[in-house]
Amino acid sequence: MGSRCVKFGVSALTLPHTGDWKFNMAPHGKELSVDLKKRIVTLHKDGLGYKKFAKTLTLSCSTVAKTIQQFNSTGSTQNRPRHGRPKKSSAPAQRHIQRLSLGNRRMSAASIAAEVEGVVGQPVSAQTIRRTLHQIGVYGCRPRRKPLLKMMHKKARKQFVEDKQTKDMDYWNKVLWSDQTKINLFGSDGVKHVWWQPGEEYKDKCVLPTVKHGGGSVMVWGCMSAAGTGELQFIEGTMNADMNCDILKQSMISIHYSSMITTPNTPPRRPQPCYRS
Repeated sequence: MGSRCVKFGVSALTLPHTGDWKFNMAPHGKELSVDLKKRIVTLHKDGLGYKKFAKTLTLSCSTVAKTIQQFNSTGSTQNRPRHGRPKKSSAPAQRHIQRLSLGNRRMSAASIAAEVEGVVGQPVSAQTIRRTLHQIGVYGCRPRRKPLLKMMHKKARKQFVEDKQTKDMDYWNKVLWSDQTKINLFGSDGVKHVWWQPGEEYKDKCVLPTVKHGGGSVMVWGCMSAAGTGELQFIEGTMNADMNCDILKQSMISIHYSSMITTPNTPPRRPQPCYRS
């Protein structure tokens, strides 16, 4: 096995030779436009210092120095050709990818690749589509699950906000805020993630255990107002309008809320989407 000698100043270090050396080159920074480079050269010829016009152009002194050094050695401000394979997707193709992804938010990367391939006339992979979308700030995410809202619902919500935004504190002091939640006795309904290496998906630490019938759950209901908080109510069975009214009456009594309602049509609670009692 041979050796190579690497010199550091006046000393030398002998390293074993294990074949071709590979160096991780630093990523190429963003190129300056030709017009900006010409402006840098012009300011330099006018006798301005690096620090002065670098601050004016919001550039670093090293960037300004490299630009002037390139001009002095080549006599040109044109960007040098980069090494490596150029981008497979051109600027028009990137705009087409952006239009497809934003036009149909549920379109997969493979489907977009098939559409773009018919336009550019060359094969495009789904990974190229993802990389292009990431560069413009578009990412594939899990959609939020929300109730279906039609135009009439959106108008009603907007009208509700416009009516309530001018109400004073006396009005809001008479509002009872309520909500309900489900507490699982075993596990959670939420999405979970684990880290594993290849072949570890069935290890105990990487498996999410389940039980029959979900392990059971408890539904609880609570409320609050300016007068205080109400008692936590446990809901047995399915909530309906009658049960909801009974719970409201009990909660109002527990926080002395009934004495606060002095005007008709005072909102007793936050409306629930599943029942309108």
